[in-house]
Amino acid sequence: MNQDFKFPQIENCLAENGVFLITDICEEGKGAAIANTYFLQTDTGNYVIDPACGKRRLQQIKARLPFKEYDVLLTHSHLDHSANSGAAVFFNSQVICHPLVAGKINNLQRNYTDVTAKMVREFGVHGFFGRTGMLGPTMIKLLRWIQKQSPAIFDRLLHAVSLILCRIKVGSIYPPTRNVTFLSMDQLADLCFENSFFRGWAIREDLFALETPGHQDDHLSFYVPGRKLMFAGDLISFLNPNDILDGSLKETHTWMKKMLQLAEAGGINILAVSHSLPIVGKDQVIAYLRSVIDKQEEAFNTIAEIIASCPDKSDFDGIMAKVYSHDSELIKKILKINYPRSISFIDVYVYLYLKEYCREGMESRTNQ
Repeated sequence: MNQDFKFPQIENCLAENGVFLITDICEEGKGAAIANTYFLQTDTGNYVIDPACGKRRLQQIKARLPFKEYDVLLTHSHLDHSANSGAAVFFNSQVICHPLVAGKINNLQRNYTDVTAKMVREFGVHGFFGRTGMLGPTMIKLLRWIQKQSPAIFDRLLHAVSLILCRIKVGSIYPPTRNVTFLSMDQLADLCFENSFFRGWAIREDLFALETPGHQDDHLSFYVPGRKLMFAGDLISFLNPNDILDGSLKETHTWMKKMLQLAEAGGINILAVSHSLPIVGKDQVIAYLRSVIDKQEEAFNTIAEIIASCPDKSDFDGIMAKVYSHDSELIKKILKINYPRSISFIDVYVYLYLKEYCREGMESRTNQ
């Protein structure tokens, strides 16, 4: 656990179930930007789940590994979960991930380069750099001038800046190209736990990888049914999804509710999430899932009402102006997690809403 703060009740419950945790969280109720790393011991194997990113996390993993032989499980390919997965400490391990990661494994920095390019393309220079507070008017004016004079130079500059920011915020990236195992779509099977149906793979007889897309299309949750232990990655979080390339509101809603169904049937006693402390106890897990789903649905309904009040669904700037000026407490809370000077979560959420629920608006934008 964290060196400065202890969570003994959680720590003891995890240990009783063969789970150990490395986290940057220092206080209950708080979150962390870098994903938690979990160590899992089962009767049939040992695992490191989400080795995360950064030199510090690698040092923590090396210092605290409770076993000598182990495989690595990736919930998804976002950098804060996967960037360390090809580091030397894992050379003798198999890195197991979703089949869709195969097309991304050699370009993990796409979380910065491709995401930034997509956002600028969809939101415009001011929409991305200005509305989120990343750059001031002078720099935005300069970027617009460069973009107008030479789109190719602008694209190269944007790519270079994205790579620099990636190195500063994430550190070195170690793709697991030498020892990665992609689960096979041909072996994807119907699975049933407590009358709740999923699609996924049996990693071992006591460990399953469940398809739970939404946050990202290659997202997996790892389930140990005998211990009622679920590693849910980033599926359960607010505001979710925030991936403009591979996120889906519809899938997020579907699989959050499926996870709640399993919990209500008595199938989850420990919910190990990625950016908060694990939730321990059946009733606590159910309450937590219901709370997150309620917030998600409130956000969805609020955004839907705002968009419905806008006659031109292709006017993204106009829609976002209404979102940013909305006086509800929910929107104010969302804007606090909108990370000024970083990626804009609410902009992505609105973009995905338009894409999935207002197709005519997105088609109008595409044809402009």
